[in-house]
Amino acid sequence: MHRRLQVLACLGGLTAVGLISAPAWVPAALVASPDEAPAATGAAAGGAALPSDARATGPSNARATGPSDARTALPTDSRDGAAATRRACRVAAARPVIAEGTIRAAASRTGCDDRTRLRVRLTKLLPGPDRTLKSGSQLVANGKVVTGVRCIRTPAHYYVTAIDVDGAVTAKSRPVKLSCEPPTPPKSTATRTDPTPSPTGASGVEEAVVKLTNQARAANGCRPLVHDPQLRTAAERHSADMAARGFFDHDSPDGRDPGDRVGAAGFAPIRTWAENIAMGQRTAAQVVQGWLDSPGHRANIMNCAFTHIGVGHAAKGPHWTQVFAAH
Repeated sequence: MHRRLQVLACLGGLTAVGLISAPAWVPAALVASPDEAPAATGAAAGGAALPSDARATGPSNARATGPSDARTALPTDSRDGAAATRRACRVAAARPVIAEGTIRAAASRTGCDDRTRLRVRLTKLLPGPDRTLKSGSQLVANGKVVTGVRCIRTPAHYYVTAIDVDGAVTAKSRPVKLSCEPPTPPKSTATRTDPTPSPTGASGVEEAVVKLTNQARAANGCRPLVHDPQLRTAAERHSADMAARGFFDHDSPDGRDPGDRVGAAGFAPIRTWAENIAMGQRTAAQVVQGWLDSPGHRANIMNCAFTHIGVGHAAKGPHWTQVFAAH
């Protein structure tokens, strides 16, 4: 029932290159010519944007290479090889993104031979000390660690930190501003005319919901529902209450259910009742189609035992309530 809009963001990373030179005491026969000198790849975290499933530029399995006879096990060469491996091992922090109503943070480790604990932290940027919202870790050689928190409607800046615990390597993404607030629709430039007032006091969008609901019921062989002013009052009050107090439920915080609200609005006697609610849909067509796509909501719309309907719409959210009943 509850739908939200989603926003995407991107990841980031930089690469660097270094050279390994042979010690002075290594025999000339074991030293490659300048044209054959091996190269090792290294990396450091940065903020260049890449897709969320992207990897760092350059081969993740890069190794120091050279002539086959340069593999003689010498102490200094061994130390240089280990240093090259450490430089090839890369830790990156991706920019946070929004997915399915969650702010997600990801840290990655590539080009590494050893297993270590990779930690990722999602942090909110604040005027004072920044606040870590969520942290997660996992033992990996090469891979990704992801964590996340529920997205909020208030815009804020977030960044991600990746920490290679054993190597004491830290990478941090650039801050990004995120919010789950849906974009404001453009204002219409069309000339508006005052519609004929509804006998129930309903708005044009509420009457449109009734019309679309009755069209769907006709395809199921049900009679059209009468838009009842008392049921409309019950529905409108519930939509306004959800918008004002910031909840989304059939039961009010004070314990009232739909039957209580229908009775309080004066619809009597009540033989049977049902209720559909929704939030986030911008138009009557969107909300009715959303209900029809949900089995439970569709069953209420297609129930031929109901004879009356009330629809309430609150612009904040928007919140929608559809009440069905019969005497």
